[in-house]
Amino acid sequence: MGSSQSVQTGFSRIAEALGDPVREAMVSALADGKALPAGELAAVAGISPQGASAHLQKLVDARVLSVWAQGRFRYYRIRDDDVAALIESLVDLAAKSAAKTSAGRRRAMPAEQLRQSRTCYHHLAGQLGVLLSNALIRRRLVVIDGRDGRVTEQGLAWCRAEEIDFDPARRPHLRLCNDWTERVPHLAGPFANAVLTRLVEMRGVALHRIPRALRITDRGRAFFDRLGVQVPF
Repeated sequence: MGSSQSVQTGFSRIAEALGDPVREAMVSALADGKALPAGELAAVAGISPQGASAHLQKLVDARVLSVWAQGRFRYYRIRDDDVAALIESLVDLAAKSAAKTSAGRRRAMPAEQLRQSRTCYHHLAGQLGVLLSNALIRRRLVVIDGRDGRVTEQGLAWCRAEEIDFDPARRPHLRLCNDWTERVPHLAGPFANAVLTRLVEMRGVALHRIPRALRITDRGRAFFDRLGVQVPF
């Protein structure tokens, strides 16, 4: 009798790492791309700092989080864009599941501010993120091939004009990320990260009181006006 060959891909380890309410709370707290020490993540999850260590190590071992030491502190963050995309997809799936099991009741809509504009890891999401993506694609500043994409020469010229610090040597330049409120993709990856960084630096968007939510400013509206986009909120 021949030996069977394992076809396991290893995703069960990731699923196990994420499949705990405490670790879910920790990962959610890092979803906007910031790095936090263990003590703050413990407070978010409602457990003691001592109890947080094993949970955080499990997430690091599963390559969901990365960690680095600075002085006597250890800072944790979501490992990369691929993990961030996975988290966004899981949020999307959970929202759909909640809708199907609500026994006919209407699911509460996400906060309007989150739906309009928010961070997703290091890039822009929500209605504003989709408006940005559509405009960049429509004007051929970026081109999409499958789930990945690249910035065109025209797009690089736009980056220089808008003082967006983007290194085209990084590949792929961008990828599609499903937007859990808009149900259509927005742009993620190094280029999308650079655009949001510029919007923050120029005070085109500002933090809202709701975590991850952003508020567009007059400078931000002018930025979108130059792209030919009228922001409707």
